Amino acid sequence: MDASVGAGADEPDAAQPGHPLTRLIALAVGALLLLGAVIGFALTYHAPWKRSGPPITVAGWAPYWQMDSALASFSANTSVFSDVSMFAYSTTAADSVTAYPGLDPNAPLLFKRDARAKSVRVIASIIDATKPREMAAILADPSTRATHVRTIVQFAVDSGYDGVDLDYENFAFNDGRGTWSATRPNWVAFLTDLAAALHAQSKTLTVSVPPIYDTGQTDLSGYWVYDYSAMGQVVDHIRIMAYDFSTAEAGPIAPLDWVKTLVKAAKSAVPAGKLVLGVPVYGYDWPVTTAGICPGDKSPRRKNLSGKSAAVLATAKGVVPTWDPLRAERTFSYVEQLAGNDAAGRSVVCTVHRTVWYADSQAVYERAWLAERQDLSGISLWSLGSEDALSWTAIDSARAHVRGWIPESASPSTASPGTTVSTSTTLSTQK
Repeated sequence: MDASVGAGADEPDAAQPGHPLTRLIALAVGALLLLGAVIGFALTYHAPWKRSGPPITVAGWAPYWQMDSALASFSANTSVFSDVSMFAYSTTAADSVTAYPGLDPNAPLLFKRDARAKSVRVIASIIDATKPREMAAILADPSTRATHVRTIVQFAVDSGYDGVDLDYENFAFNDGRGTWSATRPNWVAFLTDLAAALHAQSKTLTVSVPPIYDTGQTDLSGYWVYDYSAMGQVVDHIRIMAYDFSTAEAGPIAPLDWVKTLVKAAKSAVPAGKLVLGVPVYGYDWPVTTAGICPGDKSPRRKNLSGKSAAVLATAKGVVPTWDPLRAERTFSYVEQLAGNDAAGRSVVCTVHRTVWYADSQAVYERAWLAERQDLSGISLWSLGSEDALSWTAIDSARAHVRGWIPESASPSTASPGTTVSTSTTLSTQK
């Protein structure tokens, strides 16, 4: 018999289960199935979200014109605050920082009393009240820039504040975009010197600035005169003024998708732990259409409302505000009639259709939730004392990661944004 034939006859068939090749194929198929399962799990598994630090803190601007209500809000909720700003000072020259005449001199002392017990910083907000292009000129000159730094630091030391918050908006809104490229580096140089001088005195530096939409320097980039990236390297916190989206015409104060865009842009330039989201607790009441002739002293105009006074107005008009889930704000419309005399003394009357948008406690919750989930340092309320009472429960819920919080008083609205009621009541401006 041929040896090759005899040897082949003794070998197992490769198709038989016990053949080594069969076992190898089975192992390979098993490995592929296991790998597929691992990949599928990895693609579908979402690790539980975990904030990188402690819950968001709260700050707030306490305006000089409503210090009593601001103090009441602060004192009742001090434990969640990191700092509170006395929105009560302005500068009109390189060597000038002064209090607004309406500031009660005892108010800062009362805030400091309550803040010290909870280790909360009390800082002074300084508003740029110079004329157009004056602040840009101060920052451009090394001598006047140094004078301004010394003036601010000395003011903070003499007044016993833990730091300052700069609200310098003139060169952004009044100087013209053509000046921005020159002002941008001078602003950073000023902040660099000021931060070093304040830190040497164990005091903090915060800036409150309009938003950017990206890190470029185009017409679509927002207020790029404020170099977010460079500011983030020297200041302690940047407060993003994420509100006043609608001012000239009726619309949301800070639509949520817009706020998300601002946060994303800011985080691309600055560490999240240095960012504070400005949260509105106010609203506007706009005239939308007018029929007839209005009295000379009652021309329809936009009115300012606090979050709590907006709800009171809706109740007074018999309107149920509508929650807009896309914009995360409340809105309602109503009609008022204005009667009186025109300039010639003749009796006239007009009918005004008005629309209100405002941020209530649910709006506060949505923005606090965003800040919490985006790992921002915290939120800052504009303005303290204007918020409705449930805003603090809303903030606590966001800090505790309670999803979907709504105020207990909120019921499903049967009204739409166009719902109106007739009234003959004349409204006054409310803050």
